[in-house]
Amino acid sequence: MAKGKKQVQALTVGMLSLSIVLAGCSSNSNSNQASVTNTPSPSAKGAQAELAPYQIDWYIIGTAPQPDNELVEAEINKITQPAINATVKMHVIPFGDYDNKMTASLATGEKVDLMFTSNGNMNYNTMVGKGAFVDLTDKLDKLAPDAKKLLSEGFLQASSIKGRNYTLAAYKEKGSWLGLIASKNLMEKYKINISQMKSIEDMEPALKIIKENEPGITPFLATMTTRAPNFNNRDFWNVSPIQSLMLKKDGSGYTLEVDEPGYMNTLKTMNKYYKAGYIPADAPVKKITNDDKAKSAFMLSQLKPYVDVQVGNAIGIPMVYQNFGKPITTTNDLVGSMMAIPTNSKNPDRVLMFYNMMYANEKLINLVGRGIENKHYVKKGDKRIDYAPDTDNGKKSGYKPNTTWAYGNQFQTYLMPGEPDDIWAQFKKFNDESEIVPDLGFNFDSSTLTSEVAAIKNVESEFRPILETGSVDPEAYVPKFKEKLKAAGIDKVLQEMNKQYESWKASSKK
Repeated sequence: MAKGKKQVQALTVGMLSLSIVLAGCSSNSNSNQASVTNTPSPSAKGAQAELAPYQIDWYIIGTAPQPDNELVEAEINKITQPAINATVKMHVIPFGDYDNKMTASLATGEKVDLMFTSNGNMNYNTMVGKGAFVDLTDKLDKLAPDAKKLLSEGFLQASSIKGRNYTLAAYKEKGSWLGLIASKNLMEKYKINISQMKSIEDMEPALKIIKENEPGITPFLATMTTRAPNFNNRDFWNVSPIQSLMLKKDGSGYTLEVDEPGYMNTLKTMNKYYKAGYIPADAPVKKITNDDKAKSAFMLSQLKPYVDVQVGNAIGIPMVYQNFGKPITTTNDLVGSMMAIPTNSKNPDRVLMFYNMMYANEKLINLVGRGIENKHYVKKGDKRIDYAPDTDNGKKSGYKPNTTWAYGNQFQTYLMPGEPDDIWAQFKKFNDESEIVPDLGFNFDSSTLTSEVAAIKNVESEFRPILETGSVDPEAYVPKFKEKLKAAGIDKVLQEMNKQYESWKASSKK
């Protein structure tokens, strides 16, 4: 998604950037899974009788807690309790509240055993710098062999910090397009050809049509996490872990994003759209819901093949998408959906044993992602499902989290209506065509600059939502933004980032 699951995304897609990525499974994926078992690790099975009971508190980013969460948990525990003598409690935190909730929980010492982290939400690099996550490196062979085998295909390398692994990524596609997703019904009704849209600027005629003819529809659903300049300018997508620093187009080093002409140009376009009424008046503070998405014409998103199907299933209306250029593979793409074990956990080893099962046990990951068979979904084939008959095509389902992009082995999730049988073959082709960025695998260590990074993030939180939703004049506010970034220590951080990047490049050539 992504959602972007990013986005979720978020896409959001949260967001949509964080938020929108595809999840699925097909018979074509068997070759990818031949060596992965459907049982917990040997150490888990053998030691079960000696393990004391333990409850795993798992914090997951999403739209909202599901009414049938407890029913699903009971079924999950029928798998985990016999295997590792552990039960699982899922805490679903809405996208817009996630960072604040988790920051508070970790700071107060609340028991958090497993939590979502990424290049965006609860930035993994920053969290590692604070000592908040357990080092998993020496535990993987014994406690998470299935996860390690799959994630050795680039994911562990991308997320490693100084050669150590503190997170486990969702096993999925490795790249993304940047672009927009739109209501298929509205595009067809007004004969809008989104294939001609190669940038945000190209959207203007269509936004005008929607504004003048559809009073109940939001033309452009831009919100507090939109990141419009990053979607509109492909080279800006390498902003990690500090959004205001980006890799230069030639890959030679990092620079201030606000100094790039493309940044200001995009903000001017967004301001123009905001003043025209195309963007919600409360965009800088708006926390979007699926209902908001269903009542909008356009959204920005990270895109994957068939993302229109997944988003359409999630919000209940058919969608179409348009990408702005070639797909790219960045460190961000490989670290956009991960789980970490906080140092607040009382039993990291048991938690890791459980999470390894999410890469190996098909029944378990589909319980978490799809719910209970014959209650939330019905089987239509070995790997294909549909919504249960009494759920009104999922709209009245008690369990429809739509966050399979966030965890475990995506190749084992059941196919939803509209998702093609060859989805993973298509993803392989997509991955093969994706261009790898020069800094893939570089992770900035900000542990000696925690006060500067915190101050910079506070400044970004103050200015980015108002600037990137178009609600203020960029000519007046970008200079203020830059001034405050410099006061917060952005130049010092930039200098250290480039120093580390040069060292990383030198070591990578050895």
